[in-house]
Amino acid sequence: MNDVGECRLESRAKTRGRVLNVHKGQEKEKMRLYKMEVYKRCHKKVFLMGILAAIGLMLLYFWFAEVGGEIAVVGDKSYVGYEAVQINKEITSEFEGIITNEKISEIVDKYGIPTKLTENMPGWRDGNYLNDFVVRYFTNGCWETGTIPTQTYTLEKSEMYQVCQSEGIIPVLAYTKGWQVFVEMLQFGLILGSVLIIFSISTVFAEEEQIKMLPIIFTTEEGKRKDITAKIFAAFSLTVFVFLGIVLFDFILCGIVYGLNGYENLAGVVLGDKMLRVVYQQEFLEYLLKLLLLNLQGLLLLCAVTLCVSAGCSSSFIAVIISAVCWGIPILLRMFLTGIISIIIYATPLFLVMRETVNDMVAFWQLVLFISVFAGVVCTIMGYRKYKIKEA
Repeated sequence: MNDVGECRLESRAKTRGRVLNVHKGQEKEKMRLYKMEVYKRCHKKVFLMGILAAIGLMLLYFWFAEVGGEIAVVGDKSYVGYEAVQINKEITSEFEGIITNEKISEIVDKYGIPTKLTENMPGWRDGNYLNDFVVRYFTNGCWETGTIPTQTYTLEKSEMYQVCQSEGIIPVLAYTKGWQVFVEMLQFGLILGSVLIIFSISTVFAEEEQIKMLPIIFTTEEGKRKDITAKIFAAFSLTVFVFLGIVLFDFILCGIVYGLNGYENLAGVVLGDKMLRVVYQQEFLEYLLKLLLLNLQGLLLLCAVTLCVSAGCSSSFIAVIISAVCWGIPILLRMFLTGIISIIIYATPLFLVMRETVNDMVAFWQLVLFISVFAGVVCTIMGYRKYKIKEA
């Protein structure tokens, strides 16, 4: 009896061992397929050329549109571009810290109040970072509307101070241009990233049929399922890589040239805007987290939509065209559709990477995020099913 029991135990142990070995083998096979797909996507010429193009365009935009547009007028001297950035950082460091009425008066006495505007040119043409800051928050002037400052306010009567008081934040003066440029550059970079994703992911499924690989891939049902899963995970991994690369590159550029100070302020103060909008009446880090989360979801949704399109196409070229149309068509829809339907339009990939639309949806951003995630899951499942039922 004992011998029989020992044999049974030994047999069960061997069975468990075989099951574990089979499971480990399956996991290794899945990982191998996943790595192969990631390697294949990352070494495509269109992806590598797209990365280089995105980096080049971001550098050009950063240097000429952002750094090149910086102005600093100190006394009789006027500075532009990178030199103006350094001057603005230098003069701001003298007044950094908690904002007081004394500091405001010192800035006005030392640098005056800018009043010069030039048609079709942004900002005060005779100002610097410090007196621009004073005009925006402590006078009735506004260069966006062409209003010349004629009245000044004390700290306690300013809109900024009142909002800071309600949020329990002490208003601080710091050179926050780095964060302003980071947010502006982010939208440009993510639009370039979206184009890169469309060209890179459109070929995931469509290419296999185009080059007549389906008879080999679909040899067995198990092989088909593993291959589809690996392709989907590789596509989403590539999308996350593109997003992180753009954010990191933007962060490094702004950190090196401008510095990234003042993030502890309200979003409106950091981004150099008025406090009238609710989106700016929150801590900047909270605002930035929401912005990045929605931006990431925009790229993930684009990936899911592109996978779905790719699974239904037999040509990579057609898949790219249809994916691009799906990406851009919400712009046309927004022109004609308003009201509650706009919430659905906001949940599309293109609008999710646009800063202004993210600012507009602050009151219902969780709903937009939910709709976007739900749409992404549906598109992924549809793409999986479409490709799975294709006949070799």
